[in-house]
Amino acid sequence: MRTVVIRKPKNNSLVAQLIALDEAFAGAQSSEELQFDLSALNFCFPLLILPISAYINDARSGFVVSRDCQIKSYLDTVGFPGGIDSVTEFNAKIQADKTYVPISRLKRDRGVERERLETQFLKKIEQVVSDVPVATNALCYPVTELVGNIFEHSKKDEGYIFAQFYPKVNSLDICIVDCGRGLARAYKDEKGLNLTDEQAIAEALKGNSTKSNIERGYGVRTSKRVVCEGLGGEFVMVSGSSAFVAKNGDQFAADLQNINWRGVIIAYRIPRPTGSIDISPYLE
Repeated sequence: MRTVVIRKPKNNSLVAQLIALDEAFAGAQSSEELQFDLSALNFCFPLLILPISAYINDARSGFVVSRDCQIKSYLDTVGFPGGIDSVTEFNAKIQADKTYVPISRLKRDRGVERERLETQFLKKIEQVVSDVPVATNALCYPVTELVGNIFEHSKKDEGYIFAQFYPKVNSLDICIVDCGRGLARAYKDEKGLNLTDEQAIAEALKGNSTKSNIERGYGVRTSKRVVCEGLGGEFVMVSGSSAFVAKNGDQFAADLQNINWRGVIIAYRIPRPTGSIDISPYLE
């Protein structure tokens, strides 16, 4: 099993995290068993940690951290890499004064239990981020929509979600990951479209559903609008070897040099809501 070193991002931005993640997969073959060395990290970010967690579980890979690694206890606390898949485990992991929401492994066949776990995840986000009740819908809408996409489009029976609030800068990072078929394959299978990864992401962001019997699929499009326009946040989406980034009113696509992610990675960062937020203008 080949060892790859996860290097510390150059800064705390989502783009820097994505670059660090991309560099980690240099030379990796599809579903290659890898040993991720996390010892160089002194801080964890959802966009960097959650895809590695999902990859470890999907590709039967492993990880190592040195004894003196600053994130060793944190990784255990948030449930890395296996995540938790029940409300009982979730409640055992969370603490009232902590600002993380542990890695949750959502399984299709868990039915009601999975829905209960999603509900607990959302409640915890509300607790650690906002004491503004009118902001609840804005916080919860993207999570509900994007998690729903895992089971509607990925053809995978499980997905992952992880969140961390940063009190010093008053911002929340959320990452949602699946290791399914990815967007380009979904459009090919369902609609017979031959799209590049970049084109497939663009179609999803236009609101064009991957389902053959549905013309419009607004989940990703509206979630991105709620995050960026409604909440003033940043948004990153990865599928295959392409990434889309929206930040500070600007947006662009980028080819990844090393990653060819078989599913979808979505991460976003939002500032802590301080007042009423009406998301209805962004819903279609």
